[in-house]
Order: sequence, then C-alpha cells, then structure tokens
Amino acid sequence: MSVAGKRLLLVVPSATSFLTFLTGVAEEWRRLGGAVAVATGPDLRGHRCEAGGPGAWPKGIERLPLPEFRVGSPLALIRAAGSLRDHVRAWRPDIVHAHFSAAIFLAALVRTFAGNPPLVWMGTFHGLHGSAGTGLRSGITAAVERWSARRMTQVCVLNAEDRAALQLRIGGVPVHLHASCGVGCDLDRFDASRFSVAERLAARHAVGLSAETFVLIFLGRQTAFKGFDAAVRGYRRLRNAGVDAALAIVGSADGVHGSGLTALERRDLDRDPHVVRTGWQWDVSPWLAIADTCLLPSVREGMPVSLMESLAMGVPVITVDSRGCRDVVRDGVDGFVLPSTAPEGIANAVLKLATDRPLLESMRAAAVAGRGRFDRRLYAAEQIAIYAHPRGHGRTQAS
Repeated sequence: MSVAGKRLLLVVPSATSFLTFLTGVAEEWRRLGGAVAVATGPDLRGHRCEAGGPGAWPKGIERLPLPEFRVGSPLALIRAAGSLRDHVRAWRPDIVHAHFSAAIFLAALVRTFAGNPPLVWMGTFHGLHGSAGTGLRSGITAAVERWSARRMTQVCVLNAEDRAALQLRIGGVPVHLHASCGVGCDLDRFDASRFSVAERLAARHAVGLSAETFVLIFLGRQTAFKGFDAAVRGYRRLRNAGVDAALAIVGSADGVHGSGLTALERRDLDRDPHVVRTGWQWDVSPWLAIADTCLLPSVREGMPVSLMESLAMGVPVITVDSRGCRDVVRDGVDGFVLPSTAPEGIANAVLKLATDRPLLESMRAAAVAGRGRFDRRLYAAEQIAIYAHPRGHGRTQAS
C-alpha cells in the first residue's frame, strides 16, 4: 500500500491524547500525501484546545467528534460506537487505527456490527490494563482487551510483556512490538540547554523555591496506578526527616481513577507550603528545568512518555520495576528502578541523590547522553512503514 491518496482515520479517547502523542504521525502521513482525520472524544477537563495556543489543533487534520466514552459505561460506549460507525461510513478511510484500550474496543464493536467492512483495522495498546492487576475487574478487562484485539487486522504494543500477553491469546492476528522506545518524545522541546542557570533560578524563585531546595517532580495524572499516592508518601517521609525537599505536581486529577490518598492526606497536601501544584500543562519542560529528580512509581504503563521527557531533560528518575518503566530507566545509570512502591524505598532513593552530588551529576550526564533513543521521529517513521505495508489485511473476522 502506498501512502499517497490513502485515508487514515485515527481513533483516540481524547484530543489531549492525540495532541500529546500522535501529531507527529498524522503530520508525516499528510506530508507523504495521505489524508488524516481524528475521531476523538472531548478534551480532558482543563485541557481545552485553543486556536493559536500551545494546544491548538493542527491545520489540515479533520477532527470528528465522539461522545465521552472513557468512563466505560455501557450506554456511553454504545453511543460512541454508533458515532464512530457513522464517521467510518461518511469519511471512508482505508485504515482505521485506534489507540488505547477503550478506543480499540469501540473500533472492534464497529467492525463487528457494521458487517466487517474491508478496511485495515489496527489497534495500539499503550499498556494493557487487564494484565497489570489481579481480581475480577482485571480479569474482565483482560477478556475485553483480547476480544477487541481479535477483531483487528493488526495489533501494536509498546513493550515485550504486552506482546507476550496477547500473541498467544488472539489467534492469528499479527502483534507488532515497536522497535522505537514507545511513542518517544520531542527532543527539540525537551532539551535542557534551552534553559540557562539564571532562568532556572528565576523560575524557582517565582514559585517560592530556593536554589538549595531539592525539588521532586511528579509528572502525570494523579492516579494510584501511576504511583501518585506512593510518591506523596515518600516525599512526606523526607520532610518529616528534616530534608529540605519540595514537590512539584504537574498534571491534573483524573475523574475516572482515584489518587489513592486518604482524605487526611489530601488535606495535608493542600496545606503544605512546599508543594507546588501547576495543574495541566501543555509544555512541561519549564517545570522539568527546575527539578532535581522525577518520581513516577507507576505499576501500569505501556512506555511512559513522562519518564522519557524527564531523562531527555537530564532529570534522573525514581520509578519501580514495572513494564515500560524498567525499559526506559536504566537502574543505577540514569535513575533508580525500585522493587516496590514502598514509600520508605522512594524516600531512601531520593535521599541518595540529595546527599550525593557526584552521583546526581553522573546520572544527569548519563540521562542526557542516552536521550537519542527517545526521538519521537523514530516512532513516526516506524508507524508510517506499518501503514504502508500492513500485515493481516483481508483476514476474516475472528470469533
């Protein structure tokens, strides 16, 4: 399949996810002569795309609205599937490519109940939900993900664990493991040399932080599965031990997933003068520029972009031994990969960096030296090659 004149429909749960991760692929497809539309749910709360702003919708890419479906209610999913079916019929794509589990499920519903239209149906799991937990809910989620994957003509994953979890359970559907480091990040933006020492100090002072304070940053949605509660508890241990530490929380709460903090912990966090809350930021590089280390003790990732962004900026990372995280962070080289989310382990790892300046500088240098592996252009080029030569095209629908 050549690219010129071909029509690509991306299906993404929110405009925020598309703009954060996938614009490079869409723009490269257009550059090569293809047409692109994006079927997407509403912007996430507080993440509105504004014309002319940093979150502006790219020109030449059509946006096809879907009703909210991230909440996972049956009625919301049925409504969104009906809307996506109408978009597929009207826009007439050659390839439908859904990203994230909820969107892949929508695409699977449309393919199943719209008579299996003869298109390339692709799904990229940015971290399987069902394989990262135990219990009834995880079991149901895993079954839904497998059902959805069986109805694609090709599936893509970002880490080896997800490939192993899928490829023996979804029949003959090809499973592609991206050779790139996930979707990567924008190395031009996440470049520490953009910020002078004076600019970093001024940015710290602007939010009440001194040059001596050891600044931790949590970058992402404030959810328990991303380790937000563990990061906060690790930070509190440091403060209680008399360490001059501050915590920058860059991102927003999630209306679907809880933070894991108790009501008392949330109150104490809100009252802590050493905590800086920025809310959602389209460009997090200025906040990484004032950070000494990044905390993301996440247990459910595909290939975490926030960790790539941190390391690309020369900010060492403290994470846990979970899929994706251990693929990005090199333990003892540019951060620490801990065995668990125990707050005392997080606090001890931070203390090592805060009290050993040569170790901190060594990890910073190693992070910058290895940043080339995160170049998002590697992912875009690989994805375009997959579109041009899809596997499994024309296979019959799985049962």
